[in-house]
Amino acid sequence: MGIMSLRHAVLATLLPGPQSGYDLAKKFDEVMRGVWYARRNQMYGELAKLTEAGFAEEVAEGPRGRRTYQVTPAGRAELRRWLVEEKPDRTVRDESMLRALLVSTLDRDDALAVLEREERALNAELKPLRAYLEELSRAESPTDPQAMGLDLRARMLQAMLDWIAEARRRVDAG
Repeated sequence: MGIMSLRHAVLATLLPGPQSGYDLAKKFDEVMRGVWYARRNQMYGELAKLTEAGFAEEVAEGPRGRRTYQVTPAGRAELRRWLVEEKPDRTVRDESMLRALLVSTLDRDDALAVLEREERALNAELKPLRAYLEELSRAESPTDPQAMGLDLRARMLQAMLDWIAEARRRVDAG
């Protein structure tokens, strides 16, 4: 399931237009990391597999062998098939959520330190995500699939930050 999901995340990330493996890896590092983690070397391997399967094609080779790829009609059809016909794997292993559930087992100072660390991490993800969404809103339509999905992630991050603020109040009061 994981590799297949990476395949579809890469296809969707290519939808706005041709991009290099480097561009995709950067987007995954900066924008998608809270949604779907992928190591840089996985990105290049997945692009090769997508090309071999006919879901993406190389459209240009630039300086230093930098190759640019785009989604093919077969790739769009595969993304649609996966989204419409396959049920998502709803099993979750979210270490941040587990820690949130367990933070109340700590003493006050440790709990506040953990909450502060999580708040910093969430803000570090949310700030560039909001900047990217702002950039997308100037260039893309409001129904752009990437913008819609990333907007959901931004809202989830904000909800988590709101929860941290409430948890901090409760720990301080306790």
